[in-house]
Formats: sequence, C-alpha cells, structure tokens
Amino acid sequence: MTGPREPRILPVFNGKTAPPVKPVEWLVEKFLARGAGTLLFGQPGVSKTAHTAHLTACLVAGRPFAHLRTVARGLRVLYLDFDGSWEWNHELFEAAFRGVGLEGIPEEFIYYSPNTEECNFPGEETSSLKSLEAMGPDIAQTVKELGIDLVVCDSLGQMMVGDTNNGQEVALALRLGLNPARKAGAAVLVIDHATKAAAGGMGVPTPMGSQQKRAWARVSVALEGEEQDGRAVTRWTVDKSNTATFEPFVTHLRFTNRGDRLEELDLECLGEAGPRTAQRERDERGQEAQRDILDALQDGPQPRAKLGGRGGTFDRALKLLEKSGRVVRLGRGLYGLPEHAPEVSPPHQTPTSGVVVKEEDAPLIVKDDPAPARVATAEEEWTW
Repeated sequence: MTGPREPRILPVFNGKTAPPVKPVEWLVEKFLARGAGTLLFGQPGVSKTAHTAHLTACLVAGRPFAHLRTVARGLRVLYLDFDGSWEWNHELFEAAFRGVGLEGIPEEFIYYSPNTEECNFPGEETSSLKSLEAMGPDIAQTVKELGIDLVVCDSLGQMMVGDTNNGQEVALALRLGLNPARKAGAAVLVIDHATKAAAGGMGVPTPMGSQQKRAWARVSVALEGEEQDGRAVTRWTVDKSNTATFEPFVTHLRFTNRGDRLEELDLECLGEAGPRTAQRERDERGQEAQRDILDALQDGPQPRAKLGGRGGTFDRALKLLEKSGRVVRLGRGLYGLPEHAPEVSPPHQTPTSGVVVKEEDAPLIVKDDPAPARVATAEEEWTW
C-alpha cells in the first residue's frame, strides 16, 4: 500500500511563458466548435433526432446547415444512439443523406448503439448495461483512431446512469464520458430534453434537470415548435454561449414518403424568427378552429379536405374534438358529429409517437425522383 504522494507545484505558466492561443475552429459557425461541447434541447415532439440527422448529413456532405456556414470539407461523425437502434433509425439517416444529395450511408458516418447487436464487443450481451460514465476512454479512443470530427450523443438522459437532476452526478458523467472526446479533438453535441416552464411562448426554455448541463456546454441551443403560415416550424434560439451568438431563426422539416418508407428528409430555413406567439393568442385561435369545425359538420359528415382549415392549429383542434367525443371519425378521412354515426366510436387517442398531421390536399414534393411518390395521408405522416 502506497502512502500519500508528496505535493507538487501545478504545471502553470505566466504572461511571459503563456502558449499561443489557438483560434476557435467552428464546424458550424457559432454552434459547433472542435474541442467544445454543445447542448441541443427541446420538448418531446419537436423532432430533435430528425433535426440532428439533417445536421449530420450536412456536415458529412460538406454543405451549409440552414443559413449557418460549415467547414467546406466533409466531416466524420460518430453518432451514439442510446435512444434507438439501427433497425429503428437507419431509414431516418438514409432519408437525411438523400435530402443532401447522398445515396445510401456514407462511410464518414459512424454509428454506435448499445441496442444494436452488431455494436457489441465479442461475447457481450445486447442487454448488458453501458453507461456514459464508463464509456469515456472507449469514445476517446474511437475519436483518435477513426479521425472523428463530431460526436453526437442522443440522448443524455438515456446515456448516463446517474440522476439527471443531481448536479454532481451530471457533472461527473459529462466530465468522465464526454470530455475525453473533446480532449481528443472532436466537437461534442448532446441531445437533451427541455423543461415545460417556458411552453406556450412565455420565454426561452431551459434544459430539464440539473443546470450542470448548461455549465458544461460552451453553446446551448433551444428548439421550440411553433406555427407559421399554417405549418409546423421550429425556432432555434441560443440559450447560452461563451462566444458570439447567432440570431434566432426558424426552419421547417420536410418529410417525403414512398409507400410505407420514409424517402427523403430535408430542412428549409425560413429566416429570422419573429416574436413568440403568446399562449393566450394560441388558445383563442384553437377555440376559433373548433367552432369552425363544428359549424361545418352541422350539415352532415365532411371529408377532412372539406372542413376548411389547414395547419397545425386546425389539426390540433380536430384532434381535441375527437378526443372529447364531440366529433367522430366515420371512415378514412371522413368526420361527423356523434349523431351522424350509427354507433359512436370511442374518442380517438392521440398517438404517443408524436405523429405530425398534414393535410391530404397539401402534397409533399419528391426532388428529382423519376418515379412518382405516394403522398402520405393525414394518418400516415412521419415524425421523429
């Protein structure tokens, strides 16, 4: 047994011996920097994984993300998928690469998931527990040997064993699990959930759990779901930054299906974000949409396309009326009042997968596709 070591002077320097400062190397300007951590968070349903898949595809392809500049050369990305598996998410990644003009999965995209059998060490069970706290050295070694530029962690809550509300445990998990990758020269992007405190346009949300997440990150960005011109959009806002920030902007995800397959994922940047919509204004629009739907059904059953309204507010109003039993679905895309049905169907339950409802009369366009794509119906639209 060895005794306590002798104290040593710290390896310090002063103004005369200070090393030259290296400039910040941005992979995405004001968002992702080499050797730094970035936190991207949002509430369920804002499609964090889909946005990250598109961001990853842009970096691998060497093209700008939204309106933010990226490095011109293609990068190597290590995607740590603790939320899903290759079986569940390969179609999303293929669609994201197809959206930036790449067919198939490029070799610069490196994937790992403890839920995928092929990602286990020899003799290791898929069900064996893996924690972020213990994976730090392996992640760092992977970064070094494979020349990884960006490590994506999806998501923090699924990766760490400790309590995400405990500041000490969160700080330890990030330091042990992800700082080695930063030291090895990669940028690190952590996906996380947001609190509900700022829901409804009352201010910028914050990450759920311990604020040690924000303390660890050099840049923290919030994703918020909104509605603009009758369609679902996403607001990007810098929650915290240790450098110059980008102005809030708005994007729109486009999904195209072919049959039951997600064919293409792309993202449209809609420019700078305007002021947030207050919750009261949203509620008033929702109530007005419900009244319009009930008025339209007074004369008898109507197909969805004939109800008049369109956009997220109208779709949410229709779902609420179904859930309360004031409107029933009589058939595929056909709605009516309870008295229009021989037997009133039980209230429709909103899917737990966060299905995004689109109007059947608003087809999505498949880019440069020689074969016609079948447009997803209201019941078949995708979200991630």
